Amino acid sequence: MTGKKGEAGAAPRTPAESGSLVISLVRLAGVVGAVLALWLERTAAPARFRVERGPVRYEASHYHLPITVANEGDATGAQVTVEGKLAAGGREEAPATTFDFIPGRSSAAGVLIFSAEPTAAEVRVVSYQQP
Repeated sequence: MTGKKGEAGAAPRTPAESGSLVISLVRLAGVVGAVLALWLERTAAPARFRVERGPVRYEASHYHLPITVANEGDATGAQVTVEGKLAAGGREEAPATTFDFIPGRSSAAGVLIFSAEPTAAEVRVVSYQQP
């Protein structure tokens, strides 16, 4: 006999080897279980947007209103168009911006530019595409 493990005359595993093997198998099973659980879990919540405003700043004779659009759903929204509406001085302003895409559970930032102070402006997502 050559003395290889697994053969009749092989030396038994030491407690350290056995412990390492058990720990490795448990960790491997945990990783495989997590991957399978994520793969089997079908989250199909549609894109759902929330718009947050930042502080208005006055620059070059215009008011800049920073916005952050958060997609609270699981699906990606493409061509997400955000519009601001403000009735001031007898006329209505409606600046808009479009984000190429906003993945699920993420956000994107932009700026709407008004000629009048936009504190009272209505800001909302007016459309998006499902890629």
